[in-house]
Amino acid sequence: MTESHFTTALLGINPALECLKFLYHRVLRDDYRGLHKLQHYRWSVEYIKIVLKHLPKDTLLLHTQGDVYDNYKYSSDEIEFCEYLQNVNKDLLTIQKSITDMGMRKIIFVNLQRMGLIDRFNHKQEICYIGKTYRNYRYVKITQSGLDFLESKNIFEEQRNLGIALDFVFGGIVQDVLDIINALNPSYLSVSEMMFFVSFLCKDYQDKILTKEVIIEFINEFRSLKARQKVVEDVVNKFCVPKNFDGNKTQKRDFHNWKNEAQTLFDSFDLMALFEYDRQKQRLLLKANINGENIIFKRSNSIKQEYFKQHEVQKDVCFELHHIVPFYYAKDIDALKAIDNWQNLIYIDANSHKIFTLDKNGKKAIRLNFKDKDALLDNLMGDEVVLKYIDNIRYKIVLQERMLKYNKALLGL
Repeated sequence: MTESHFTTALLGINPALECLKFLYHRVLRDDYRGLHKLQHYRWSVEYIKIVLKHLPKDTLLLHTQGDVYDNYKYSSDEIEFCEYLQNVNKDLLTIQKSITDMGMRKIIFVNLQRMGLIDRFNHKQEICYIGKTYRNYRYVKITQSGLDFLESKNIFEEQRNLGIALDFVFGGIVQDVLDIINALNPSYLSVSEMMFFVSFLCKDYQDKILTKEVIIEFINEFRSLKARQKVVEDVVNKFCVPKNFDGNKTQKRDFHNWKNEAQTLFDSFDLMALFEYDRQKQRLLLKANINGENIIFKRSNSIKQEYFKQHEVQKDVCFELHHIVPFYYAKDIDALKAIDNWQNLIYIDANSHKIFTLDKNGKKAIRLNFKDKDALLDNLMGDEVVLKYIDNIRYKIVLQERMLKYNKALLGL
């Protein structure tokens, strides 16, 4: 299918729908795949714990490099890694199939590093930073975040630590996905909706940052097509075939890899306490209960309306509501419910929301303070984000004390 045919076929489904115009422009961009953070692999919380618990706590573990085939002979300095794999696979027998040497290094270690649960090092024992490509990965070591997750005292602490790790790798969109699902009716996300729309959250489109509200509008439009959603998927599928494009991997389009990435996101969200991935229907939902206790969220729209009512601010297409304390910081069911409250929201501009979403320090800014009218958010470790009144944040000034009190209560300060 040529680009001209793609234009006619996609936009012709319904020329009035903005979601199709967006999807057309997205597919033509080299960054069309959007959020892509984890290698495709199905695992469980127990799987992650097994991989982490067998790593040495205080020293680096040397591993193999390159391709390891059936006739590979481990050298003397690689014996410890060979024993590590054996110990991991013994524990995995009860829950999942075994992992190979190359699978561990090229998938599992990559994912755990991106989650911040391990560090990787080169042949000189120099740390390899996330987001950069290195030729000589040779060592791994569990991080403090990995130890915190491994040593969690209960399910809520475990889910908090896992939530922080997954939000780290997903660029801070976990809370946003929760808000999006809450705002939709019925309340779920399909693989296609994640693939086509949600995975582009916070990216630039037509000189504006895509907010949750815009993404929700796209999804609602897409759902209005009903059975014709399948036509959209088929058109994009037929166009996004690698052999239809010249150039390198970036310049090509690959529908199936793109879809696999969306499914990988759903598999990973399924690890968290509040999400459930229905693989048969290919949908991500919110769980109705945790450990037998019901957890019912208020409708996202009602919380929004309460914020606007209390703060007496007008809606602005360039602003969106942001949860100060994300749900995965909760220590129990009551705290989970308390987080889903208008008093834990602030109305900030899209650029500031993008900082909280993408900046690894900024997105952990969960303690609220004020300097005159400006709001200050910090991560309890010295990193601070300043939100200028009116320009970056809009709220009712007389509610400052109430906002501070609620924030302190959530954080236990």
